[in-house]
Amino acid sequence: MDRAFSKTFLRLFIPAAIQSLFFNLISILDVLMVGQLGDVPVAAAGLAGQFSFLLNLTLFGATGGAAVYMAQYWGADDRHNLLRVLGMTLALCAGTAAIFAALAIGLPTQVLSLYSQDPLVIEAGASILRIVGWSYLFSAITTTLYAAVRSTGNTRLPMIIGVTFLTLTVAANYVLIFGKLGLPALGIRGVALGRTICTIAEWFVLLFILYRQKSPVAVPVGRYFQFNLSFLRAHIVQIVLVLANEFFWALGSNVNNAIVARLGTSSYAAYNIATTIIGIGFFMTMGSASVAAIMIGHAIGAGRMEEAYQTGKRILFINLAGSFGIGLILVAVRSWVVTLYQVEETTRTAAAAIILVGGLFFWLRSQDAIFIVGVLRGGGDTRFSAILDVGGVWLASIPCVAIAVLVLRLPPHWVYAAMLSENLVKAVGGTIRFVSRRWIKRIVLTHPV
Repeated sequence: MDRAFSKTFLRLFIPAAIQSLFFNLISILDVLMVGQLGDVPVAAAGLAGQFSFLLNLTLFGATGGAAVYMAQYWGADDRHNLLRVLGMTLALCAGTAAIFAALAIGLPTQVLSLYSQDPLVIEAGASILRIVGWSYLFSAITTTLYAAVRSTGNTRLPMIIGVTFLTLTVAANYVLIFGKLGLPALGIRGVALGRTICTIAEWFVLLFILYRQKSPVAVPVGRYFQFNLSFLRAHIVQIVLVLANEFFWALGSNVNNAIVARLGTSSYAAYNIATTIIGIGFFMTMGSASVAAIMIGHAIGAGRMEEAYQTGKRILFINLAGSFGIGLILVAVRSWVVTLYQVEETTRTAAAAIILVGGLFFWLRSQDAIFIVGVLRGGGDTRFSAILDVGGVWLASIPCVAIAVLVLRLPPHWVYAAMLSENLVKAVGGTIRFVSRRWIKRIVLTHPV
């Protein structure tokens, strides 16, 4: 592995991985704090989080599709078209967030009744959505700007701001949940209020720093929207395709969660605890995927196709080795980490069993994510990656989970194992596609529109 690759990889990877690690640590701390309140609040936070997760994955899809263009335009030294893609994406993400906000604020009970039949869980979850819905528009703008900044090769600024406000979110949640510093104890609503306040503050600080430092993506607002119908048609299909990819994948994930919830509040609480803990291991995966998309996009934009292929291969091997190690750590700490939650003993036992399965097959889930989010999408192969991603969850995972829960009534850890059928399909399909090299596509414009 040559020194130039290693230097660039580490420069991009370390900030991206740290931000992802902190994001997952915050999720664990949030669930840990809510876990002191009992099984119902844990399940309610998990259900409300699923709706926010659906929005976040949709935004991730839109910005992921745009990032393919922005990285290639940056590699081609075409800042004007990069900014026009950014403007399109800001409009699309803001409109999407507005719809989700209207549902969260206006119809939270109806939304959560799609996931659970427990009236106590639905009522508690609705109190979260009514508050957190006000943060969705700000989150959409922040997510889009972070994607643009990373596409220029700057992963450090999003990491610094993101980690700072994730830390502040934990502090705010602690104060508001338990009523510290003379404030009233808000319980589960404290999570929503703390997160909303910090999300809005993060949006403000990000804009201030970008314009203060004269970032390449910080320009007068009008410059973002200097695109015509021809430019829109040339780019929107790819962006909407990745948005649809993430939306329907997230919707499939929501369907899986709704099915798991049929096992009962205790089983769903165990599932929520376990998946949150397993999620912390994905800091390396998401960091590697982010780097793969950036480095591959820059190489393709500059016309260096062989470099793009070799970059993808190296990052795939790095991630595979690292994910094996992370999986073994999860297996080793599973029995201890669940004791941190003040829930029923049966809930802790079920959570530990899920973590065991998740740790043993962590490498499989990790490699699947690298293929979809990093290599294939970063290479411009958005159509194939969308078919593989959505097909995996709807044609493999959901049928297997439905049979495991509704027909066989298996325990939660076997249900989680059934979900992994999706990852197996995508890992195999991704490997075949990668070796074929048909995923390397230069999709940016080479002439003015």
